[in-house]
Amino acid sequence: MTVHLLQILTPLHLGEGTQIGAVDLPIARERHTDWPFVPGSSLKGALRAHARRMGHSAEDIRRVFGADPGETLFRGAMIVADAVLLAMPARTFTNTFALLASPLSLGRFARQVAGAPEIPAPLTAERVIVGNALNLKVPGKELAIIEDLCFIQEASDWVDDWARFLREGWVGDEAPLDHLAVVHDDVFAHAARAWLPVRTRNAIDAATGVVDKNKLFSVEYVAPETLFWTVVDGDDAILPLSGDAFALGGHNSTGSGRVTLWKEKS
Repeated sequence: MTVHLLQILTPLHLGEGTQIGAVDLPIARERHTDWPFVPGSSLKGALRAHARRMGHSAEDIRRVFGADPGETLFRGAMIVADAVLLAMPARTFTNTFALLASPLSLGRFARQVAGAPEIPAPLTAERVIVGNALNLKVPGKELAIIEDLCFIQEASDWVDDWARFLREGWVGDEAPLDHLAVVHDDVFAHAARAWLPVRTRNAIDAATGVVDKNKLFSVEYVAPETLFWTVVDGDDAILPLSGDAFALGGHNSTGSGRVTLWKEKS
């Protein structure tokens, strides 16, 4: 059983098929946290499709991923768990953005891996903890602004330890871990609900192939640079190599849903 990090490269939409408020196509969310997540079945299906595109034999694909629809039921040699949110980007007044995590998001991950650093925990929702090289303060002020909220900034070696842990254990320099910042669990929950991008798109008339007038719909996405983690158990020999991009979720024809899976380094 190995832990993998799932890095989002372009906006990702994995929907639940139900409208919520003003959003026509919301993303899938955990019931108890309301955080975005990636269903293991969706991730496994995307990995299966990638294995086909890479030219692996039908026998190997069936052995690893299980039977195709319509065949005799066969589970396959690999189990892929749901991917859980670890960190997500948010706009800031300085340094462009912060890669937000929380004690809960780090703690859920730490329970699955060995050697995780101490978890930094802001005492109140008004505080944000950053590494020693990241400064989110507004010039001339003592406050840091993330999206529409103000915070008191604190620096901690523990945030640097987490950035180093994720960099050396999984993603190398391919993720912006120098932007890592830890906020209170309540702030992280608010960010996961309110700070995700929503795009308005035009419906296409199936008969003419052009835009259908007055038919707009809104789509919620997970932003690029978001990090999830998942557990893969069993034969993973035909999974993408760490850093190889593949397609996941909907709207692939518009460039959405490019992701990469990083395997835990031995």
